[in-house]
Amino acid sequence: MPPNSKLGMKKEQSFKMYDNRWLELLSLSGPRLMIPFHLALIGLQITVGFQNSVSDSFQMALRFCLGIFFWTLAEYFLHRHLFHFKSDHPWVKAFHFAMHGYHHEVPHDTNRLFMPPIPALLFLAIFWVLFYGILGEGVWFFLPGFELGYLLYSFVHYSVHTRKAPKGFEKLWHHHIVHHYKEPEKAFGVSSTMWDRMFRTMPVKKG
Repeated sequence: MPPNSKLGMKKEQSFKMYDNRWLELLSLSGPRLMIPFHLALIGLQITVGFQNSVSDSFQMALRFCLGIFFWTLAEYFLHRHLFHFKSDHPWVKAFHFAMHGYHHEVPHDTNRLFMPPIPALLFLAIFWVLFYGILGEGVWFFLPGFELGYLLYSFVHYSVHTRKAPKGFEKLWHHHIVHHYKEPEKAFGVSSTMWDRMFRTMPVKKG
């Protein structure tokens, strides 16, 4: 498929990822499951934060907003350096296939455009430990912002693969299409092209 094709015009499709029925079941996700899932976790964390924090409202809001912004950087580096990491080790290859390789093989599988619940919880637990070590109790507001950033990214990603670009978002849609079908070592940002511009991984313009 050429990089300027109307990716969003594709009909919703689902495919088989694993022969093992349990792995297949655990690999499934979608907006109807994952949007409430993440919103519930975000609400729970903020509730815990309000109950235990000694910070004022400004600090809470600032940490939340910084979490959203920091997600955009994490999105770029995770996509570029983790999900596109290459190795011949069987475990690494299996991880890459589950996390990102399958998506590049079958980008229109609409049941796997969101990270499923179990790996999502594992990643959130890792980030909670990391951010708690840096921010202490501030994690209860920073991580929800970070998670909301992820959720917004996931919604954009899902929309790019299932819907025509809304007016004003054509370039962002095209950016990810180029990553899939023309320059997989470029255009790592999905919700934003900012870090691709900063780290010089923007696709080469033709003509």
